[in-house]
This record gives sequence, structure tokens and C-alpha cells, in this order.
Amino acid sequence: MHIREFATREALMRAAAECIAKALRNGISERGEAVAALSGGSTPEPAYAELATLKLDWPRVTFALVDERFVPPRDPASNEALLHRTLAPALAAGAKLLPMYADCADAEEAAARADELYSTQHIDIALMGMGGDGHTASWFPQSPQLGVALDDRRTVIAVHAPGAAGAAERLTLTRSALSKAASVVLLITGDEKRRVLEDRGRARLPIDRLLELPVTPEVFWAR
Repeated sequence: MHIREFATREALMRAAAECIAKALRNGISERGEAVAALSGGSTPEPAYAELATLKLDWPRVTFALVDERFVPPRDPASNEALLHRTLAPALAAGAKLLPMYADCADAEEAAARADELYSTQHIDIALMGMGGDGHTASWFPQSPQLGVALDDRRTVIAVHAPGAAGAAERLTLTRSALSKAASVVLLITGDEKRRVLEDRGRARLPIDRLLELPVTPEVFWAR
């Protein structure tokens, strides 16, 4: 595992934005369109705001979600709402945003709809995060559906994550979906998360399964 270290979080966010932009430009050059799958949470917000200021052929770009809480976009916990806010200039310039949430009876039905929508997407880059418990996407250690998220061949599934911030009912890309991404970046900050990532003596965590993808994720870190 190679970790790219940055002197400041500001430098980290600029580098992450530039990395996403490069992958999108490559996708547009190769296929005429490009897709970035983005994680929620407060950590990557500055990177998304920076990305939205860059010069790209935005009508050829689609933003997808790595995971989502089963809450409507008006809910403060919605990752879709976060992307609408931080990527507003890019979306106004023609970029598209694929929702995961749908107004359904339950998360399983919403996941089935999202799976149909997402299964046709070629992910040029996925920007991932990690929690202090070693979760990534909505692959939580305590989730009864963790094994499904890691081993199922579907693109999007519903999971229940007791105690997870925002909402316990969630939708998430599977490991199978992320294994098909052209590139993956893991963005983390702080000493605690780095210790979790590098601790070889601990029990295996979901983040380890991400690091074992066919395309090895590149880790970006700043204190």
C-alpha cells in the first residue's frame, strides 16, 4: 500500500480534485463520456467544490454516488444533497447526477431501482472514504449485509447498519461494482484513520477488501 502524503488538507483536496478531473478527461477522450462515483461525508466536500471550478466538458460528465442514506434529498443526511450543493457549478454547466435514493416503500425497493440505473455505468474513478471503524462505502463491520456487499454480483444493494451516522438504512455500491472501476482513490485525514489503515495486527475490516481490488486504490492522506 502506497500512501501519498500532503502537507496540508488544502493541498490534499486540490490533489484529489485534480485526480478526479484527470480521470474524467481520460474517460471523455476514450469514450466520449465519463463517470465519477463520489462518497459523502464532510471530509471530501472541499475537493468537490474545487473540482466544480475546473475546466471540463461538463455535459459529458456524470456523477454517481458511492453510497446513500435511505432519506430524501431534502434531508440534511442526504449525500445527494451534499453533491448538489458542492458540485453546483458543474451541474449548472451540464453535468448529470445519478440518484440512488428513490421514494419507495423500503430501501430494498430503492436499491433495486438504483441497481438498474447504476449497472450500466462505467466508473472512471471512485473516490472513497473510511470511518474510524474501518468501514468504507456503506460496508459497515456490524452490518448483517456486509457479506452481501462484499460478495454479491449486483451493483447496488440495501444494507442495514446499526448505529451508522445519519441513517441506519442505506444503499451502497458493492465490491463487485467497485472492482470494475478504472481507478479508485481512498481519501483520509488524521492520524487515527491512518493508524487503522496501517495496523497489520488488527482483525480484518471492510477497508481491507477495498485495498484488495484488482485496481489497487491510491491512498491520499493529510494530517
